[in-house]
Amino acid sequence: MDQDEINRQLDAMAAEAAATGDEGKLPGLIYLSADTYISRRIQSVTTSLIRGMRIRGVRVWVSSKFEDRIISRAETDGLDADMLGVFEDLEPLS
Repeated sequence: MDQDEINRQLDAMAAEAAATGDEGKLPGLIYLSADTYISRRIQSVTTSLIRGMRIRGVRVWVSSKFEDRIISRAETDGLDADMLGVFEDLEPLS
């Protein structure tokens, strides 16, 4: 997964959520392998420890044990809410 693929998938998920009126379909969490994050030079922003790493406002978790994927807000049920943080609006591409 590269930066363009991430952006396309985020936009597709946002469009589907808007079309159905289901906020659970909005992007909830981006999982990236450490290899992808480093080798593809994925750009993320960290403004505070509490907010964590974000791409366009969506929380990013990076680990050598992860496969690259983006899950919806509905799919984050059961994850540690403190680790996940607050859902934010999807930021537009700049």
